[in-house]
Amino acid sequence: MDDSDSKKVIVVSNFHEDNAISRTNIAYKFFTSKGFVTKVLYSDFSHSLKKKRVLDKEDFFLLKTIPYSESLSIKRILSHMLFAYRVFGFLQKNKCDIIYVNLPPNILAISVFFLLEKKCKTIVDIVDLWPESFPHSGGRFKTVAIMILGWALKKVRQFAIDRSNYCIAESNLFYKRLNLKDKLNSKVIHLKKFQTKSIAVDEPSSELSIAYLGNIGKIYDFDSLFEIIKGVGKVRKIHLHVIGTGPRSGWFFDQLDMINASYTYHGVSFDENLKMNVLSSCWFGFNGYQKNTEVSLSYKSIDYLSYGVPLINSAKEDTEILVNTKEIGFNFDNENINEIIESISNISRLEIMEMKSKAYNVFNDCFSGQSYFDEMNDVLKDLS
Repeated sequence: MDDSDSKKVIVVSNFHEDNAISRTNIAYKFFTSKGFVTKVLYSDFSHSLKKKRVLDKEDFFLLKTIPYSESLSIKRILSHMLFAYRVFGFLQKNKCDIIYVNLPPNILAISVFFLLEKKCKTIVDIVDLWPESFPHSGGRFKTVAIMILGWALKKVRQFAIDRSNYCIAESNLFYKRLNLKDKLNSKVIHLKKFQTKSIAVDEPSSELSIAYLGNIGKIYDFDSLFEIIKGVGKVRKIHLHVIGTGPRSGWFFDQLDMINASYTYHGVSFDENLKMNVLSSCWFGFNGYQKNTEVSLSYKSIDYLSYGVPLINSAKEDTEILVNTKEIGFNFDNENINEIIESISNISRLEIMEMKSKAYNVFNDCFSGQSYFDEMNDVLKDLS
């Protein structure tokens, strides 16, 4: 694949967002830097914001889908099916040399691999294990329905893995769970963020501060966050900064008010300047998940690290190992919450400044846009 002057790439992502941490934006930058003519297919419904949108960007093609409000719902499944159908129609009319597809939704595999007879290379990039990893509660019917859905979509994903020319997993946990070591052309490429300039790691704020960035939804362990705020608050002043929204926003802020937490809500924003101003002086970023959620690396954790913010983390495998080995925060679970409260309560400004520098160094080494470019160069070599 050395002669890329006339090569064409189509990047497909149902969950594309127009920000620096978007997997599709970074893939687009990589392929265009290599001289490929690159098109990106994305949904007109933003999963993060739960609203319709149009991106006025050359080479980015909007496909109309169905909006939904619940992360686990019939309307979401129908939305994914419609997106996959429109992807199929686009691929029929637009030939290419490489298709780079983000999964989930796993149903995209049918559009790319089953319905379409093609003469092109395929790269599957698995960034989540939805829906089987999604925590749920409800009656027997809902539990059985989710089990059947998870089984079916796992089969479809395996179909894509088996037929792809290259398979990427965004974490070591996913790589192991999917047995990708048995596939010749496969590797881990962690979530990345394309940051155009280096930042100076800021001094920590005068009082201990924690940031929460992103969706306020069911998969996050906010109860532990409240316990940490209450526990640390008995020893020293603590302030919470929140950027984001979600289906549990009302409950979330009601709980903060009930425990008399000091907090500032900054609304919803993908603006890098706003995030930098708010997050860069924070002592920690909260990256806590419900116990039965299959998460080992998150977009929010990469965002925190990119501003030199250490983690209060319960994600397993990749992030847990990094936090321990690189000393960039604290890991917790329900069983050691009091230990974490004590550690956070006693940390000094000097210690947190050292942690912040380490956090930013980890971002540069492991999660920067340049590291993605280096790893994808190897993928192109293997494809050829």
